[in-house]
Amino acid sequence: MIDRTDDDGLEVEAAAATEAAIEIAALAVEPTGTRFAKRTSTYGSSIWNDIFDLFRQHDDPIYFGDGSPAKEAIPIDGLRESSRIAWESALEILNYGDQRGFDQLRNLIAARMGALGASVSPDSVLVTAGSTQGIDLACKILLDPGDVVIVERPTFLGALETFASYEARVVGVPVDADGMDIDALEAVLKAEPTAKFIYTIPTFQNPTGTTMTVERRYRMIALARQYGVEIVEDDPYVELRYDGEHVPPLRALDDQVIYLGTFSKTIAPGIRTGWAVAPPETYRLMVAAREIADISNDRITQRTVYHTAVNALDASIERARTIYRANRDTMLAALTEFMPDGVGWSEPAGGFFVWITLPESFDVNTFATLAASFGTVVFPGDWFYHDRAVLNTIRLSFSTVAEDRIREGIRRLADAIRSDIAGRE
Repeated sequence: MIDRTDDDGLEVEAAAATEAAIEIAALAVEPTGTRFAKRTSTYGSSIWNDIFDLFRQHDDPIYFGDGSPAKEAIPIDGLRESSRIAWESALEILNYGDQRGFDQLRNLIAARMGALGASVSPDSVLVTAGSTQGIDLACKILLDPGDVVIVERPTFLGALETFASYEARVVGVPVDADGMDIDALEAVLKAEPTAKFIYTIPTFQNPTGTTMTVERRYRMIALARQYGVEIVEDDPYVELRYDGEHVPPLRALDDQVIYLGTFSKTIAPGIRTGWAVAPPETYRLMVAAREIADISNDRITQRTVYHTAVNALDASIERARTIYRANRDTMLAALTEFMPDGVGWSEPAGGFFVWITLPESFDVNTFATLAASFGTVVFPGDWFYHDRAVLNTIRLSFSTVAEDRIREGIRRLADAIRSDIAGRE
């Protein structure tokens, strides 16, 4: 026998629910966007949509915007074998752990930094998801909204985006062939004595490719101590030198520097493994902030990176240096051969980038479209300025482009520059 009471009750509940839904639908709906945090306004614009559009301008585009290692420089066999070794211990490590990083990997990082002249303890090494997470952690523990961050002008786009998301006020210091202008830095510190930190890429800087001299490094450290401001040193390219003598990291000259490193340029960016080195109290806060964010790096990947670094990294870096040196030389030679008067460029001793300065009358955003129609896709330089006020610069990467394509791409770029100049005469 069926109890109709239950069915009647369900019908009443359904009717009430329908009536409530109608009432809710009749209410005014506040746009979701009005509830977003103010800092999300920095997430709206992206260079990558513009870059993708540029690719459509030509049926054979040559792309000079990639800041990644060459595919042939990635130690793929070493990674494959190291991953196999790492998975052999999977049952022991697929739980939580390694909050500061895999101990053997931290020991290895400390040893490699020692070889660069920076004596650090493994206990001061925090393994991160690339150096970009290190930038984020530094911001988490140092910045309140409105705080000042001092940067090179121009500087790494990803860092600028992170600083904006923390509602920092960014102040730029000019860069010349010897790195950050330290006299200009001193003037900024006098004007902004409560600045929280100086963010610098002193070696093979992104985007200019320049390297700060040792003398300027000492002066920066002295000014930082005088004004009580932190230094955050981002050093992703230090092992990719092709000419000249090694220049010690800032961390080698001052153990109070917050140092950020990565395997993204020497192994592969997709492994998302980097590190931060910091003084004890700073380190403690960065570890705590990191645990809140994502607890730790992938534990299998950390071991894969460790075994790759032990067995294959030095040979891989030597192979990469050979590739990149040849690519850089080809680019510099092509610039000398093809570029018209009025165009200048940096001559990096390492890293991935050459910085192009066009005549002041250029607007690189409209020019980038013209260059793409000639078959060369470039990275507009205004994205590397916090105010996007400089419109006559371009960043060219030589790391992932074959030598014959570099030469052809520079020829096309020079033709586009001449076309732009002729169109305004």
